[in-house]
Amino acid sequence: MSSPDVAPPIDVLTGASDALAGASDALGATMGDPDRIADTALRALIANALRLYAVKADTGMRTPLPPDGGGVTVTDAMLFVTDILHALNVQVFELSMWQAMTGNCIAPHQRVDAPQR
Repeated sequence: MSSPDVAPPIDVLTGASDALAGASDALGATMGDPDRIADTALRALIANALRLYAVKADTGMRTPLPPDGGGVTVTDAMLFVTDILHALNVQVFELSMWQAMTGNCIAPHQRVDAPQR
């Protein structure tokens, strides 16, 4: 059940998609002034995007970013993943065990840096 102050997931994702579509200049401006985006709005966007990604990954989508990473740096990814795992009280070892037990990990041939055949 959603709390009353959190918009439904589809509304958050649709609103975020509309706001970010073709808005690289606006996004750049936001990066220079991150306080323009409310922390609660960002948290709702992240949580709903993660839920959507999980559903899509369960149904076969395994490439969340464009091949060039969509501008996401390794540092960006490490900060994000570390904070998500920390927020959910999951250790890296537990992630590795879950991947081993479920087989839910990206196979070498599915990696974006895999050699092309």
